[in-house]
Amino acid sequence: MAQTNSIAEGKKQEMLFQELFGDSSEDDSINDDSNDDNDIACHVGDEDREHELCDAALKMLESEMARVQFEALIPKDCVIEHPGPGLVVYRRALGPKLSMLFFEWLNARYFSSTPNLQSTVPNVSRINQGMHFGALSNRHTPFGFLATACMQMEELLPHDVVASRSARLFDQAIINLYDVGEGIGDHIDLLRFEDGIIGFSFGGSATMRLRKLHNDEDIDRACRYAQDLAPPQDGSAGDHILVQLDAGDVYAMSGDARYRWTHGFPTQIDGRSNVQDRRISVTLRKLK
Repeated sequence: MAQTNSIAEGKKQEMLFQELFGDSSEDDSINDDSNDDNDIACHVGDEDREHELCDAALKMLESEMARVQFEALIPKDCVIEHPGPGLVVYRRALGPKLSMLFFEWLNARYFSSTPNLQSTVPNVSRINQGMHFGALSNRHTPFGFLATACMQMEELLPHDVVASRSARLFDQAIINLYDVGEGIGDHIDLLRFEDGIIGFSFGGSATMRLRKLHNDEDIDRACRYAQDLAPPQDGSAGDHILVQLDAGDVYAMSGDARYRWTHGFPTQIDGRSNVQDRRISVTLRKLK
């Protein structure tokens, strides 16, 4: 029975991968029942130097993670904000050193071969996204550490959302790269993910925009497409929320923020690039 469940889980992951990234038929690791954690679309190059940089960054991060006492993980100056219904932000939840080491490892692990947007050769595709599946329960691994850290932030998710999860709080991490001039359109995360989505921000700052939706048609469209939605014609300020996210900030969306508000990162805010320095986000979710 356990093997059957594992195979079914692998098939579910493969379907999700195809939906987000295209055909994954050449990647056999997703159906490897021996792997508890699988990286998908891992974009470290083949050059020895890139692997050395990745290994060095991981060792430094692991050393800092081992030093951390989870009971004292959240800094005393951490501020908790509730900008909108179902939206919670923990400011500076991860200290500067830990945030910097996470950024350096993520950049080396997934995006070392991705040049800055401004220096990209025309017509050459840029790698700006990666995905990781697994239990995310081992606090000694980077994504397991982040998932475990969430448990130290008692206001991050409603108690009923946490209680509804079985053995795993999260089983998927998506890693997004934002360079200067880049963003992502307004959208709602796929409904195949459960309620309660966590985002970690590393590197440069960026402003996240949330927009309230008023009918099922708009909600259905936002679940299928990411797009830059225009402000409401009546100028209702309460229908839009802007939240700046800095390195080390952690945010959570549940309830209305998860299902009735879109979220996105516009390429520009007030006529200037939303992202001023390379930014990497990690989003933790759980498949239904």
